[in-house]
Amino acid sequence: MKLNIIEDEPKSLIVEFEDTDRGIAELIRGKLQDKADIDFVAVTKTHFEVGKPRLIVKSNKNPKKLVIDAIEEIREELKDFKAQLPKK
Repeated sequence: MKLNIIEDEPKSLIVEFEDTDRGIAELIRGKLQDKADIDFVAVTKTHFEVGKPRLIVKSNKNPKKLVIDAIEEIREELKDFKAQLPKK
């Protein structure tokens, strides 16, 4: 998966995802949406069939760090999920 950083400002981050659907962006959005430090978070697509998903994060704190923290939380949740699956 390739990422294009569209905007990387102190209060705003926009990341475009190539070669993937909205799934990963939506996982991150879902993790961020209820955080107190997030002013705005969304996933958009410029065109529903050919557009690339974009994750938009606005915060008074460092949005890049908040995204990285959310990814780490998701990673830990997936480890727990994997550990609970029967091994066959």
